[in-house]
Amino acid sequence: MRKKGYGNRILRMLPVSLCLGSLLLTPACGREEAPDEEIVLIDPVSVAVSSTVAEYRDIYDYVVVSAICCPGLSECVTENSMTFNAYEKTPGEAVEEGEVLISGDSGDLDKQIEAQLKHISEMEESRIDEEEQQKEAVENAKKAYLKTVDELNQVIGQEPGENDASPHDRWEAKYNSYWNASERAELALERAQLSARQSAELYELDHERAQQVLEELYRQKNVKMLTAERSGVVVGLGFVNRGSYGADFYYAGDWIGENTVSMALGDTSVKELRCDHLNNSDVNKAEDVYALINGKRYEVQYESMSSEEYERISEKNGKVYSCFHILDGADEIEYGTFATIVMEKEHRKGVLAVPKGTITYESGEAYVYLFDGDSFNEHPVVTGISDGQYTEILSGLKEGDVIKAEFKPAGGSNEAVLAKGKVHSDFSASGFLYYPSAKRIMNPVEYGTVYLDEVCVSRYEQVQAGQVIARVHVVTDGVDIERARREIQRLNEQLEFWIADGEEDNKYLIKNTRSQIEEKQKNLDKMLNDSGLTEIRADFDGIITEITEKKAGELLNTGYVIGRLADAQSCFVMVEDENGKLAYGSKVTVSYKDDSGQEKTVESMVATVNPLMLDKGLQSGYAVVKLPLEVASEIAGSRQNTQGWWSISRVGVKAELRVVNDVLLVPKRAVKDVSGSTYVTVVEDNGARRTVAFVPGGSDSENYWVITGLSEGMRICWE
Repeated sequence: MRKKGYGNRILRMLPVSLCLGSLLLTPACGREEAPDEEIVLIDPVSVAVSSTVAEYRDIYDYVVVSAICCPGLSECVTENSMTFNAYEKTPGEAVEEGEVLISGDSGDLDKQIEAQLKHISEMEESRIDEEEQQKEAVENAKKAYLKTVDELNQVIGQEPGENDASPHDRWEAKYNSYWNASERAELALERAQLSARQSAELYELDHERAQQVLEELYRQKNVKMLTAERSGVVVGLGFVNRGSYGADFYYAGDWIGENTVSMALGDTSVKELRCDHLNNSDVNKAEDVYALINGKRYEVQYESMSSEEYERISEKNGKVYSCFHILDGADEIEYGTFATIVMEKEHRKGVLAVPKGTITYESGEAYVYLFDGDSFNEHPVVTGISDGQYTEILSGLKEGDVIKAEFKPAGGSNEAVLAKGKVHSDFSASGFLYYPSAKRIMNPVEYGTVYLDEVCVSRYEQVQAGQVIARVHVVTDGVDIERARREIQRLNEQLEFWIADGEEDNKYLIKNTRSQIEEKQKNLDKMLNDSGLTEIRADFDGIITEITEKKAGELLNTGYVIGRLADAQSCFVMVEDENGKLAYGSKVTVSYKDDSGQEKTVESMVATVNPLMLDKGLQSGYAVVKLPLEVASEIAGSRQNTQGWWSISRVGVKAELRVVNDVLLVPKRAVKDVSGSTYVTVVEDNGARRTVAFVPGGSDSENYWVITGLSEGMRICWE
């Protein structure tokens, strides 16, 4: 082995004990003891020769990632394309399997379904009448038949005997007459019974066909809606990219293509910790994997992911998360809670180690320069794990061995004693009011041409039930009204005739005629109401979220959407959150001005999950905050909000995020980061200083918090 010496360059070498004392155990931070004797160099060197000693220390190899507690997530996909009509369920709202989440614009299907339901109802009512008539006809035929049978039997009983003087042929003629009458009566009974059976069979066929038509109409309508395939809570909404206007949630009229992820549900029966992706092999090989929440350890179960699943999600969303199921039998953890996943790959306690930079590698072998009492010479060692600054020595050195190092004793005049505390990050943004469940205000006129006279409300105006939304005038065709009146008059005349002819005999005709009159009258009343319509009013108390831009004199087609009215108490706040800092369950403070102009605040909860965890179709860049009902109404009704929809909609949103309580804190300015590992200088009781590694769980702007490696009460120093 080649030897490279340095000792011959030194005129006088200090004793090893003095070298160790002067270089390694400086008694106070920021001060160094001068050696007892001056060191004189024979030859100048480019780098001053210094040294350190091999010593026992802890070496860590940990992976630490941030996580958020959230419910189990599932995404709801539209099977067919549709024109969006309304959200039937909103964020934070519980839903049952099969319930409608999003309704599409079904066009005339609702009217067709209503007409078909009415048709079936009329069929069923008519069938009741028909059955009564047929039952009555069968009973009458049966009575007539039994009467002829009885009469025939009487004639048979009157058959003259052999010695009877009455002519037998006269009796026989009478018998034949009664026998023929009985046969005809029996045939009439059979016909009545056959007619009843055929009528029942035809009704069943017609009724079944009508039901099939209804089912098909419902099927056509169902494909224009999104239904829940499982129970859960709404935690995410689909959105539309509106170009320069940015992303926005669906509004009436937006087109949703087939196989579009349009909503997300959360399963609140489970708690998951979602974090940046971790490889299956790394998790499985780790010595220990657990979660830390506010300094407390929780056991977790890793949900492995196949490479195919990883590729699919990565291609679809661009971001892949790992999922851990947390075991929280005491139900201590709330959704939105910040957690830390700790993956302990290796943790070597009390191993012999030297600074990583003191080791050189040649041809696959490791060397240090070991001081032999006279000079530093190349010395082979076998290394183990490294934490970035210190490397484990498996063989070749013993505790106290002095090796060559570019060593500078750590220190500084700043000191602190480690104590427990809290870390967090602050979130502050401007949000705006959002009403996802707003209902359409439509032109209700079916008979006549409607023209707009005046729009009486503005966007984001609070209105009361019955308040005028728009004024209109209707131009109707008087011929249609007169024709309807004449049809009713003729039916009334027909009704009078049937009554005069005998109510009992014509009871079914009378009932049917009265039904026709009632239906015709309803249509006439609708024509008259439509012709007299001058105002379109609000159906309930609420907020105008949209209003038409049509001008006076413009035509309003039947069903035209004049605006949208939202329940003032069903209100949310939308907050821009591109980086996904807010999560379902996060507590936020919403600030607004009340009716007197005073600044007020209310504690609220985020009702949507971190969008980065979801399909791209749900990554709108916004979080949705659920407002208390009374606050939503107060904000909307405030007289301070009189400067248009922009003023009324703005509120402040603040939150403390990534909160960790009761953890050991280390000032950031005291920490040295080397190759991803963190170190501080610890001041021993005797004043000596020692570099100590620790594993951080995270940090805020001021402090790191400690997973392991440091203890409460330790004294540290820094420059």
